[in-house]
Amino acid sequence: PFETEFYQKFGYAVDYTGNPTADAVAEFEPTNDFFERNRLDANKPIIAVLPGSRKQEIEEMLHEMIAILPGFQEYQFVVAGVTNLDPNYYRHFERNGIKFLFDQTFDLLSHARAALVTSGTATLETALFDVPQIVCYRTSALSYAIGKMVIKVPYISLVNLIVGRTVVRELI
Repeated sequence: PFETEFYQKFGYAVDYTGNPTADAVAEFEPTNDFFERNRLDANKPIIAVLPGSRKQEIEEMLHEMIAILPGFQEYQFVVAGVTNLDPNYYRHFERNGIKFLFDQTFDLLSHARAALVTSGTATLETALFDVPQIVCYRTSALSYAIGKMVIKVPYISLVNLIVGRTVVRELI
């Protein structure tokens, strides 16, 4: 909805008609046998890990995200893998206590207690599933400095951008 006002500043008349992500989440039906089918412990809460969909993003973020695992032994960490990458690619991230699921992000979020999410559409999906999240993003100091000069928005997550205030914690 905030885009309507943005475009009006430049003389464009636009209408907000909704968001396809919100529609997809609203239509989603969780799988009843999610825990059994994926060999997950139904008695141990899930922390969903959504490291992104691009190889460079995953390389930057997944090691950082799973580094917190030792402090949260009472949870099971489940990584939402993407099938546009070879599943073998994820093998070098494997640690004891981490599961990888592919093409089941909505099911994962519908069962998650919390989430670590790389900035992008996944932040909006996670919020629409009402899952508390920490939005993470890592880049080089040079890229960050250039980005701060070029990009004039106060947040990196779609959730905070849409609401216009800090709703989810961002760790950049």
